[in-house]
Amino acid sequence: TFELKRLGAFLSEALAKVRIKDNATVPIFEELANFISGLTHVLAFESDTLGYWKKSNDLKEHYRAYVRQGIEGNEIDIPVSEIRHFLDLIAARTDKGIRAAKNSKGYLATYFYHDVVKYESLEKHDREDGDVFVRPLKFRKHVLPLFLEGYVHALRVEKNHANAKKLYNQVRKSDLFDKKLKMYKVNADLSGESEEIGRTRIFPAGWLENESIWLHMEYKFILELLRGEMYEEFYTNLHAALVPFLKPEEYGRSVLENCSFLVSSAHEDKALHGQGFIARLSGSTAEFMHIWLLMNIGKDPFAVSAKGALTLTFKPALAGALFTKKESTVVYRDAKDNRKSVKLPKNSYTFNLFGTTLVVYHNPRRRNTFGANKPSIKEMRFTYPGKGKPVVISARFVSGAHARDIRDGKVERVDVFFG
Repeated sequence: TFELKRLGAFLSEALAKVRIKDNATVPIFEELANFISGLTHVLAFESDTLGYWKKSNDLKEHYRAYVRQGIEGNEIDIPVSEIRHFLDLIAARTDKGIRAAKNSKGYLATYFYHDVVKYESLEKHDREDGDVFVRPLKFRKHVLPLFLEGYVHALRVEKNHANAKKLYNQVRKSDLFDKKLKMYKVNADLSGESEEIGRTRIFPAGWLENESIWLHMEYKFILELLRGEMYEEFYTNLHAALVPFLKPEEYGRSVLENCSFLVSSAHEDKALHGQGFIARLSGSTAEFMHIWLLMNIGKDPFAVSAKGALTLTFKPALAGALFTKKESTVVYRDAKDNRKSVKLPKNSYTFNLFGTTLVVYHNPRRRNTFGANKPSIKEMRFTYPGKGKPVVISARFVSGAHARDIRDGKVERVDVFFG
């Protein structure tokens, strides 16, 4: 539901950006155009939830039948105004579903299952197996215990900062938060649920997909805190939840590698609490790299100016405590995979951008580079291979050739000085 809302919003924003007029048209293949037309009508006029479910599913199944072996190739010109209306109806319907998804305590439920408690038999078809088809008339809804996944998607689409904080605080107060480990479980206690909900139910509490610290999902949650600019909340969780900051003796493996899951404090064996295990390859590394990028360079570093020039803006979200307190030496590998050692002054922070360019931030007062009181960039120095003297840029961003050079890996080092 949240992803449908996000995709609808994405298309609406895209239409707004291109400033296309409402009376303009977009050619869409006939089968899809008919599906959109039918679904628009149902979205606009069917208020009963069961009635909407029946009619929208009929439209969906008919559409699938039409395109199962391909499309005819005919197109229909759809006015942009109708597309906007369709997207607005999707936003309204998903918002209605989100409001209805809260459980009895006001928490955001993620998964449900439904029992058919009333149905009608349809005409028996001439089938050798004797199957009889039925049409459900009434359901009984069952709300499953909380899953962290629901809150991840909710934070992804929440534009209001205060509402995002409420979602975060709900998670902290819920059974999803492991108070002992100060980490986040993939779901709450499933012991009272039927095994019909699937394999997650068969694992003991705190292990694998049942109440463990499923690292990929926990990192998704922490990523959304950073993406939503909830910096205080993000840094509250940084040292407690991210693997590099864990105690190796508790984690049970090198903190330089991620795992599939950590055993939560819900597990009956206390000696296992906080240990990491690998069931298969973990997607948490992708989320970690996304966090790393947002921390080091910020959202949308590259853009195109009104004049068509490529621009690059460094917008790190680094806590002042991450900057060095004394001179240090950093060893890294350059674009040609050569091992290099470089001395850095105190009050600095460095990272290797794109594996080709060493970026060094100089922050003399070690201030947070985010928030209302963040320091501004006063100067940047670009060092090119084989050229001793750096190019000095007294601006908050770079454009044109220098931006392209960084993107193309032609710059050896960039020193960024905060005021």
